[in-house]
Amino acid sequence: MELEYKVVQATTPFFAKSANIDTVMTEEAKAGWRLLEKCDNYKLRLQRDISHRANDKNLSIDPYRTQVGLNNAVVYGVTTVVTLAVVYMIFMLSLIHI
Repeated sequence: MELEYKVVQATTPFFAKSANIDTVMTEEAKAGWRLLEKCDNYKLRLQRDISHRANDKNLSIDPYRTQVGLNNAVVYGVTTVVTLAVVYMIFMLSLIHI
């Protein structure tokens, strides 16, 4: 039996809720992946037998996906907007007190 491994990651602490882990693992199980370890609230380590590769073309999901939850662009975009708003507010407050 030959095994392959992958790590599924999230940008936010997506795996803090067991319901999210259950949802992801239900999808991953269709491709033969099993939960090996919850590393932290951001990462899961999975394994499967390579014999499951034969069924990959029949799946509706990418069996090698490694990212779940919010897209990195969304997280970084929101962070950028909030940071710029805070800097703008500090700048405006400094002009008022001059």
